[in-house]
Amino acid sequence: MVIFENDTGVCPNCDLGSAFQQQEHVRIWPQHYRYGWGSHNSPPQEGVWIDLTTISCLHCSKTVVYRDQFARVPVDDGAKTERRLIHRTLVYPALSPRELNKVVPEAIHSFFREASLCEQTGALRGASVLYRAAVEELIKDQGATGSTLYARIEDLKSGPAADLVDDFHEARMLGNDSIHDGLVYTAEEVEDIANLIDEATVVLYVQPAERKRLRQSRQYRRTKNGTGA
Repeated sequence: MVIFENDTGVCPNCDLGSAFQQQEHVRIWPQHYRYGWGSHNSPPQEGVWIDLTTISCLHCSKTVVYRDQFARVPVDDGAKTERRLIHRTLVYPALSPRELNKVVPEAIHSFFREASLCEQTGALRGASVLYRAAVEELIKDQGATGSTLYARIEDLKSGPAADLVDDFHEARMLGNDSIHDGLVYTAEEVEDIANLIDEATVVLYVQPAERKRLRQSRQYRRTKNGTGA
């Protein structure tokens, strides 16, 4: 997740941590005007507004554009209000969706990719449900049995995925809370689940595939050298 705070962050162009210089700051909704032209451009005292900010990376000099949604929220038991950032979206350059390693079965990869697209646009409940679906497909591929997803995850405790059971339950509950209770988790909480799933696929698919490749490589070398088994 790219977050620019205090004019610092990871540049999506050069992929390096950098400082940024603000080039332009424009309110695009509900009215359009540029900041800095007078006191009438101060943030509204109520309601919601959207700003578009253009910055440049001090490392690669390339442009980054992001959109902020702000709102006035009550504080001090409603006596006052304060400006609060509700959501930040990277506009340019567009982020690519998260991708799992190519050895991961496509059914898992498909749910994971679509969840990532929801995550990037701020549709966090949609992302939560689809990340849960990715885990459900992974559990199915691992051959777990049970009448519910909870039971199937628990069934993995006796296999190579035993250490991942708690992480799978986290993804399960994230999706359940989002679709059944309408709970919205933060972007960081959803991102953590995405990372947990990615790490789980490394353990269950990527590392075994790499070990198999190296075993085959060693066997080929032995055969070629005439040393046999």
